[in-house]
Amino acid sequence: MANMTELQLQRIGRQLGDFVEEFRQELGRSERRHWCGMYLRGLFWDGERKSIEPMSGRLEGGDEQALQQFVNQSPWDGQEVANKLLGYMVKAAHLKAAVLVLDDTSLPKKGSESVGVARQYCGALGKISNCQSVVSWQVVGDGVHFPALAQLYLPKQWVEDKARLDKAGVPFHQREFREKWKIGLELLDRIKGHVNYRALVFDAGYGEIGPLLEELEKRGEPYLAQVPRSHSYWPADIKIVTGSKPTGRPREYPAIAPTKRKPLTAAAWGQQIGQWKTIVLPHQNKTTVQAVNHRAYYRQGPQRWLLIEKLQDATAKYYVSNLPLTTSLKELVELAHQRWKVEQGYQQLKEELGLDHFEGCSWRGLNHHLVLCFMAYDFLTLLKLRYQKNDTPSLPEVRRWLNALIDLRSCPRCGCRHNRHGVIFPLHPP
Repeated sequence: MANMTELQLQRIGRQLGDFVEEFRQELGRSERRHWCGMYLRGLFWDGERKSIEPMSGRLEGGDEQALQQFVNQSPWDGQEVANKLLGYMVKAAHLKAAVLVLDDTSLPKKGSESVGVARQYCGALGKISNCQSVVSWQVVGDGVHFPALAQLYLPKQWVEDKARLDKAGVPFHQREFREKWKIGLELLDRIKGHVNYRALVFDAGYGEIGPLLEELEKRGEPYLAQVPRSHSYWPADIKIVTGSKPTGRPREYPAIAPTKRKPLTAAAWGQQIGQWKTIVLPHQNKTTVQAVNHRAYYRQGPQRWLLIEKLQDATAKYYVSNLPLTTSLKELVELAHQRWKVEQGYQQLKEELGLDHFEGCSWRGLNHHLVLCFMAYDFLTLLKLRYQKNDTPSLPEVRRWLNALIDLRSCPRCGCRHNRHGVIFPLHPP
C-alpha cells in the first residue's frame, strides 16, 4: 500500500464534503448538511460507541444538542436521501448488472421504548431476544457491494398499540402490519428504477414463504431462493393434467396424472441424484462445494431449477430458482453464495460504523441513523474503488485513513502536522 500523504488525506476530506453536497436538495438547509458531515465523521472515527453523546464528545466542534436535533427532530426525508444515494452509488460504481440480496438484520435493545422493539428472533445473538429487526436489500456487483434500501419491521403488538405508535412518531402510512416479505417487495418496487439486476437472492427465511415466491412468479422476477430440506418437488418429466376439473371448475395448479405418486423432498432428491460436480467459488480461499442442479416442478407449479450443494463440512443446502434453462450450474452456485458478501457488509456496518449503536427511540431518528450509516458505508466503498488501481484496501483500512484526517492537528510548538496517535505526516495507512 502506498503512503497516504497529508495532501491526499485533505483531498479525501474535500471529497467527503462534496459527497454530502450531492444531497443538497434532499437535506435542505446548510446547517443540516454541516451536521450530516459531522455525523458521518463521528461514524468513521474510532470509538467503542457510535451513539450521539460519545460521538459529539470526540468530534472537534461536536455539539450533542445539534446532532440530536439533526437526527431525531429535523424533518429531512430519509427515504428521499436513500433513493438518491442508491442512484448515486449505481452510477459511481459503474454497475451495469447486479444481484439484489434480500435479508434482515437485528439490532439488540434493552427496554421497551425503542420503536419496533420486541422479543423476536435476534440473528446477532442467535436466539429469541429483545431487539429491532430491519429488512433490507443489498446490491452485489462486480467487485463491489453496498446496502440499497432498508426499513424497520413493526411487530403486531406495535401496530395494535396506538399510544405506543404516537409516542414513537410512526407515520400513519406505516401503521398497518406487514410481514417482512411484504416490506421486501415494497422496497423492491423503489429499487427497480435505479438498479439493473439479473437475479434476486435470499435465504431460507424468505425462501420458505410460498406467497413471496408466488408473487415474484407473477411479477416475472428472476430469483434464486434457499429453501428448507423438507420442501417437496416433482420430477420435471412427470405426466401432468391441465384444463378443467371434472366439476368444470378451472385448476389452480396442474394435476399429477399418477395420483398415487408422491413428490420427493429436497433432501430426498439429494440422496437420489448421483452426478455431482465440484465448483470452485471465487473467494480468496478458493472454497469448493459439490453441487447438482435438477429440473423439477415446484409443488405442481412451473418448472424450476432445484439446486443442491454439499459444503466441505458435509452439510447440504437447497435452492429453487426460476432462472433460464441455459443457466449453468457454476452460475447458480455463485449466485447462491452472494449472500456471504451481504453478511460481511452487515458485520462492517455494525463493527466499523455503529449501525446497532443508535440509542434514540423514535421512528424518524432510527430511520435517519440507518440512512446515515448507509451513506458512511457507501463513501468508504467509493474511496476503496478509487484506490483499486494500485491495491485494494479493506473498508477498515480506509476508515482508519479517515480517522487520521479527522484528527489532523498543527503542533502549537513546531507547526508540524500530527494526528491524535502522534504520527507525523506523510502517514502510512495503518
